[in-house]
Amino acid sequence: MKIDPEAIAHRFNQSLTFDGIIAKVSFKNDCLKIALESVAVTKKDQLLPIIMREIAHFKLTSIKTVKIYGKQIKTFDPNWYHNFDLSPQNNYDYSQSNKSGNYSNTSNYDVKISKKKVSQAEFKQALRKCSKMANPAYKISIRYAKKIEIVIKNLNNNIQVMSQEILKAKGSEEFQFATKLKQIQSDIKTLSEDSLEDLVISLDKKRKHLKNFTVSLFGRTKAGKSTLRETLTRGNGNTIGKGSQRTTRDVKEYFWQGLRLLDTPGIEAYQGNDDTNKANDIIDQSDIVLFLSSDDSVQPGEFQAMAQLQQINKYFAVILNVKHDISNDLEDLQMFIDIPEIVFDEDRVSQHKHHIKNHIQQYLNLPNVDIVPIHAQAGFLSTKSEYQEYSNQLWELSKIEELYSLISDQIYTNGQNLRLSTFADSLEYFLDLINQKLAAAKSQLSVQLNFMKQKQREIEKIFTEVKKDGNLKIKFECESLYNPIENQIGNFVDRYPDMDINGRQREWKRIVNEKNIEETIKSYIEEIFSDLRGKLQEFEQEYEYDIKNIQIDMEINFSNINQDDTGKFIKWAGVAVGAVGAAAFVAANWWNPGGWVVTAGLVTTVASIGTSVAGDWKKADDDKNYHKDIEKEKSSLKKQVKQKREVTIKAYQDSFMKNIIQCEYQLVLQMKIYIQRLSEIVQKLDDSCHELAKINHQMKEDFDNLK
Repeated sequence: MKIDPEAIAHRFNQSLTFDGIIAKVSFKNDCLKIALESVAVTKKDQLLPIIMREIAHFKLTSIKTVKIYGKQIKTFDPNWYHNFDLSPQNNYDYSQSNKSGNYSNTSNYDVKISKKKVSQAEFKQALRKCSKMANPAYKISIRYAKKIEIVIKNLNNNIQVMSQEILKAKGSEEFQFATKLKQIQSDIKTLSEDSLEDLVISLDKKRKHLKNFTVSLFGRTKAGKSTLRETLTRGNGNTIGKGSQRTTRDVKEYFWQGLRLLDTPGIEAYQGNDDTNKANDIIDQSDIVLFLSSDDSVQPGEFQAMAQLQQINKYFAVILNVKHDISNDLEDLQMFIDIPEIVFDEDRVSQHKHHIKNHIQQYLNLPNVDIVPIHAQAGFLSTKSEYQEYSNQLWELSKIEELYSLISDQIYTNGQNLRLSTFADSLEYFLDLINQKLAAAKSQLSVQLNFMKQKQREIEKIFTEVKKDGNLKIKFECESLYNPIENQIGNFVDRYPDMDINGRQREWKRIVNEKNIEETIKSYIEEIFSDLRGKLQEFEQEYEYDIKNIQIDMEINFSNINQDDTGKFIKWAGVAVGAVGAAAFVAANWWNPGGWVVTAGLVTTVASIGTSVAGDWKKADDDKNYHKDIEKEKSSLKKQVKQKREVTIKAYQDSFMKNIIQCEYQLVLQMKIYIQRLSEIVQKLDDSCHELAKINHQMKEDFDNLK
């Protein structure tokens, strides 16, 4: 009769109606295996008669051995185990049973099976193709490493020169961009020296192993990496850890089936940059990366630690080591051999599958990762002489061959691309590192560059408004001073007959001095510059406020603007006020015949007023005909006063504009210099990024042509 495990299990489940028992049945090599699972602990004496009755019902003459074990659901230690021969001479003595054993938590998982079994000859041929691919890949890597080196060293030299030029300006050290420039110089220098050296060292290591296909093994301490390595290398077990401490502190290199394997220290125990750099170096050298976890403790931390290393662009698979101890006694060993399903339990492994995939997706962002369950201890015991009797069975049940099949399938189907990417990825990773550094530098300087441009516009706007308002105010104030003088001309001329020329000059001086033009205009100019001073002080406060906001929004640390520079706002304003004194002197002394002369090259004054008053009216006294010319004289004198008003307005406005422009120029000039130099540095960074992008594009094309 053909054996149908599902039909047998169905009949058992119909017969076993108490305690919620579920039967699972499998058949292999004339042996019927029955697992009875229930919520409560089941009694063997109650169940065995029922099982044997149902077996008799099926008349399974082709079965020679029956193996039965009972256990609770959600546990992995059988409560009891029974094994007997099924033959006519067997009396089925159910009272006799084998010793119950305690078994560690175990699990099972779907293994990716190669669609085509790769033969040893095919595998060796695939490795030879991979080795052949490595040589031209290495030559391409060296060629493009040199191109990258030229770009980075040229950029380093340019940044050094340009940064020194901008930093030598007085006061530049107080600006935050000075700190950023120094950091950028340091970063690019590191890229130019240390990072390029690391790249060359990395390529040299790969050159020494061009013929080797490299597989690296990562995992937490006590996951079983050393046990697996001892198995593959037929070791004596001395390196297998006995405690909870990190037992492998150095990278171990060994060879298996033509592969170069690198065993790394426990990943959760990495301490500082030295361990991290070592791990990144191993990933860089590897064509395939394997991660060993264990079913006794699948923790997110071990995958999180792996995520702290460089991004993995290689084939990545997880080995799930089932740590069910079968070395306690012979019965435990026999139990594993007879009923391996209790170790590689499908339900439990499904839970591990779910957790591992979630952790990998969360921390490593790697989809569709293959997971291979193995029993590393079984593989190791299969190599020991004391287990020689069970060697073949233990090796088969360890499932290490399935791991080998997965690796060989990857090498057979995709090995050359994997080998090629080991070289290409190093350069791409290095280019990514450079781009990140340059992008960060561009971003930092661009933020400050745009900030300074904004502040320059605000400063220029302040001066534009002050210049416009100042000119209008000077014009208005001068007119308000000259208009009363003009209005008194009629009365002044009418009183000429009562005054001699000296009296007229004294009276005219009194009229002009009464308006106090010099002090009044000077006070107005001071008011204009006082207003400018207030605007600049407000600007300083806003500058600091804006900086604080940028610190928060951009997460970049800006310092306050140089206090000496901001102080110059006020000093320049004070200087400008004093500088209009020459114009004020001219305006205040235009009544004096000597005052009508060009003073300090600013204006041409009307000395003729004084001489006209003295000369013309002296003649009028002589001929007694002055009444005829009164209106003419008034008109002439008003015209001269109006001219002097316009001359005075222009003198003050010209002097004001000259000084305000000088103030603005001195203030904005240095900002423009900073902006120009920072723009040049940002442009140089951008140009280098474009050069590296072209190199990256050309490099990818050359690597693609090798495929």
